[in-house]
Amino acid sequence: MSNATAITSPLKNRKEATQALSGSRTPRLLARRPIIGFALFIFGALAFGALTYNLSAQGPLLQWDRALANTLPAIGLGSPAFVKYLMIAGFYVGKDVILVIDVLLSLYLLYKRYWRELTMVTVGGVGELLIFHFLSTFIARPRPPTQIWIVVNIPGFPSGHAISVVVCYGLLAYLLAPKMPSLFLKIVVSAAAVLIMTFVGFSRIFTGGHYLTDVLAGYAVGIAWSGLVYTLIEKYFQERRMRNVKEE
Repeated sequence: MSNATAITSPLKNRKEATQALSGSRTPRLLARRPIIGFALFIFGALAFGALTYNLSAQGPLLQWDRALANTLPAIGLGSPAFVKYLMIAGFYVGKDVILVIDVLLSLYLLYKRYWRELTMVTVGGVGELLIFHFLSTFIARPRPPTQIWIVVNIPGFPSGHAISVVVCYGLLAYLLAPKMPSLFLKIVVSAAAVLIMTFVGFSRIFTGGHYLTDVLAGYAVGIAWSGLVYTLIEKYFQERRMRNVKEE
C-alpha cells in the first residue's frame, strides 16, 4: 500500500505542476493542431495582400467602396432614431467594450494565475494596436468623406475596429466554446462572436467610417495575427509544460 502511495504521489505532484504551468487544464486546439493557426495566418496575410494590391492598383473593388460609401450613410440619415443609436453602438462595441473586456479578463486571469490565457489577451491586444497604427499610417488611405454621427480623421485602411473584434471576440469564443456542455451551446458561442464581428464591421461602413475594403482588410489582419500569435503562445506553453514534466 505504501509503494502505491509512493508511486501515485509523484504522479499527482507532476500533474499539479503541469496544470499550474499550462495556465489551463488541457492543451487547446491550436496547441494540438498548430497547422490550423498557421493556415489562418497564411489566409489572412494573402487576403490582406490582395486587398492592398487592389487599393494601390485602383482595382474593381473600389467601385463597391465608393457605391456603399455614398449609399449607406444617406440611408442612415433618413432612418429612424433607433438605427442611429444601433449603428453608433457598433463603434463602441468594437472599441470601448473591448477595452473593458480586456481589462476585466486580464484581472480575472491574473487572479486565477492562468498565465497562458493572460499572455494571449495581452500580446494579442497590444500587438493588434501596434499593427493597426503601423499599417494605417504607412498606407495612409483617407476615410470616406461621408461620415455621419461619429467622425474619425486618422487613416482608415485597414479598419482598426475590424482587427480588434477578430482578435478579442475570436479569442473569447476560442476560450469559451470548448467549455460549453453541449455542441449546440458551442455553436451558439461561436455564432455570437461571428455576429458581433459582422455587426461592428457593417456599422463602420453604414456610418461612413470606413470603406468596405477597409473592413475586409481589417478582418484579414485580425485573422492573420490571431492565427499566428495565439498558436505560438499555445505551443510555447505546451513545450514549457513538457520540459517541466520531464524534469520532475
